[in-house]
Amino acid sequence: MRALVMLLMLWGAAVQAQSIDPAAFAALNKAQQAQQNGDYSAAGNSLRAALEQASDGSIEQALVEQRLGYLAIARDRNAEAIGWLRKALSREQLDAEAASQDRRNLAQLLAAEGQAREAAALLETELAAGSLPRENRRLLVQLYNQLEQYSKALPLAEQVVREEPGVEAVWYQLLVGMNYRLQRYEAAERWLKVLLKREPGNAEYWRQLAGMQSLDKRQRAAAGTLRLAYEAGVRFKAQDLDNLVALQVNAGAPWQAARLLEALLKRQLLAANGARQERLAQLWQQARDHDRAKSAWTALARSSGRADHWLRVAAIQLNQGDWEELLSSLELARPAASAEQRRMLNQWASYARQAQEEG
Repeated sequence: MRALVMLLMLWGAAVQAQSIDPAAFAALNKAQQAQQNGDYSAAGNSLRAALEQASDGSIEQALVEQRLGYLAIARDRNAEAIGWLRKALSREQLDAEAASQDRRNLAQLLAAEGQAREAAALLETELAAGSLPRENRRLLVQLYNQLEQYSKALPLAEQVVREEPGVEAVWYQLLVGMNYRLQRYEAAERWLKVLLKREPGNAEYWRQLAGMQSLDKRQRAAAGTLRLAYEAGVRFKAQDLDNLVALQVNAGAPWQAARLLEALLKRQLLAANGARQERLAQLWQQARDHDRAKSAWTALARSSGRADHWLRVAAIQLNQGDWEELLSSLELARPAASAEQRRMLNQWASYARQAQEEG
């Protein structure tokens, strides 16, 4: 925080703006010389003696408190510095330029001490006055992000990348993350594409891009993005792709999850093993897309020959009243069925035949 120490500039500006008591001026000058010589103890003693003589609410009081704040910064005593600068600003005696600089420096101290809300409030004051330099605007973006005030942060972050397109990738990643949290998936996608222009081989950016498209309910686009990355030589772990499907499930969107999984299997980005085929059938069923669920379970049952898979098909046919198809599925399930499953088969078959007779 030593970079914040701007004693000569700040004090000089204040003194030029208003005349101060000669004794206070002498004390401030003595403290300055002591600090420049590295004698912080003497500087502090001089300033505290001057503070005792200053009138309450006076310019002298504000200037001494200000200097005590910057002396504390030089001694790496941030909490103490925060206290003194708060007091100095509360007097409302410092000239506009000095007070503005103090607010910005106080905001940096507060941010370093984890007091993001107060730091942001100080910088907001400067922003409204049009006196917030670039580095402080960047700090305000970071504070808003910490406070989860993404709508406030986004315009400032966008300003950062407009002014300096070659800025560090973290700023584009920040734009992606904040837009994602606001569910502005297309905006997040736009910034991810900027990152991919910089690093076309970055698998994480490709995965995130597909994720945004998936969350935006564009499952075919998501699968197409992953396929494009694959053709460009980028390789994904199967777990990464499975996680994209799980993202939709966790979001309560089984139909979207099924569409994505189906597209990934079709494009051969995921191996069409029995577990994933079963997962696809389950997702269609969770989504209550009965025709697709029946088709998926039927395909799986034919390849596996398992009785429980045929029973899944039969359950859908039972609910739909497809008695002929139901009886056929029950017969296909019978050879591999357990004793308990056979009892169920017999019950369902009896029910189907009775329904046929009544129909």
